[in-house]
Amino acid sequence: MRRAGSVIALGSALLLVATLTQAQTSIDAAYYQGRVEELPQKKPGKLDASDAEILQFTWEKGNWKVLYSEVKTVYVALSRRSVLGEVFGLEGAAIGAARKRKLLLSLSLSDRPATTRNCVFYLPRGATREFMRALMAKTGRRVVYESEEARKGAEGE
Repeated sequence: MRRAGSVIALGSALLLVATLTQAQTSIDAAYYQGRVEELPQKKPGKLDASDAEILQFTWEKGNWKVLYSEVKTVYVALSRRSVLGEVFGLEGAAIGAARKRKLLLSLSLSDRPATTRNCVFYLPRGATREFMRALMAKTGRRVVYESEEARKGAEGE
């Protein structure tokens, strides 16, 4: 009887670990821009790096998949600072500084012969450390950060 209880407890723990691992490699995102016609612009969805061979973006009415081997560059940047200061002076600069800059993930893909396409996703700030590690490990590419501020934004520091 004890043995059956132990087996059930161990199975439950393994299922929980598998679920948590998948949750850390699946993040909210929105396709922002790029040369991937299949993706709807500015539609929220999930960017999922839990599969061993395929990166997937899923939104309300569809999904898009790309092999990790086709990802040639992984680049993380922050959106530009607000130009409100330039337009409205000191008051505009204060409003612009209060706005948070968005975290952007840019992927260069070589998924068609002799063609390179790119796609840019909005990502939540500070929710991507495990996602970035999984993406780096599965693509075999280092994540290139625009700046230290972008790295800290992506890693939640």
